[in-house]
Amino acid sequence: MKNHLSPLVFATLFLFSWGGLILSPLSAQMYRTEERSIYLGLMGGYSHSESQGGLADLKIEALFSVSRSLKLGLGLGYLSSSDKMHGSGFGGGMTGGMMGGMMGGVDSFTMGSNHLFRSTPLTLTAYWRKSLSDSAGVFLLGGIGYYWSQYQDVTVQRKGAFGPHLGLGADLRIGRNILVIGEASYRFVSLKGFKPDLHPGTGFDTQGQPMNGFWYMNPKNNQFLFRMDDGQMNEFIKNLPAFNINLSGFNLQAGLRFGF
Repeated sequence: MKNHLSPLVFATLFLFSWGGLILSPLSAQMYRTEERSIYLGLMGGYSHSESQGGLADLKIEALFSVSRSLKLGLGLGYLSSSDKMHGSGFGGGMTGGMMGGMMGGVDSFTMGSNHLFRSTPLTLTAYWRKSLSDSAGVFLLGGIGYYWSQYQDVTVQRKGAFGPHLGLGADLRIGRNILVIGEASYRFVSLKGFKPDLHPGTGFDTQGQPMNGFWYMNPKNNQFLFRMDDGQMNEFIKNLPAFNINLSGFNLQAGLRFGF
């Protein structure tokens, strides 16, 4: 069972930031819309991906005005999650940082290992904005990003992939050069080619005798399997099936933009 960041925490932050859209209209009317050529955005929120579950999602973005309605944004982000992956297997106790416990039958047990995931997206996004008043507007967004990512189990594996994103949002001017921003978007990203790591440990043969070897996760069914150390591990590792990390999912962010 994965330990995800609580969606309630990020939903609260999202709604709090959007509260500016409700609580600040009177003060916002004091400022006429004054278009700036460059904006700097600072945003944070919550993302939910298909394979990693909940992720903390942060972004800093520079926006350049192409016209009054169209802006291009160059963003640098940070995605982060950690989880404890569990599986089941057959055998005895384990070493090397993994935990096992007897369940039900004589030889059945569950086990898990901590995984860390980090990604640094570099994104290019187009924003098309429609003004609702001098101080408020809504916008559509779409673009593409490159996601340079790191996955850590026993070893650290690094992969990168391109993926598009699209969404919508709203903004409210609360100062002459300050806007409150809220966005909801969806990204399509799949990182391919990760290899299961081998965890040194101990298993038992049919006679109950301990054997030194390695435990590894079968990504197809989240089941831990044991491989006796027979001196041919290099060949065995080459033939282990790779698995993908799918970051596709919804993203909610809120923050501020500053005009220059």
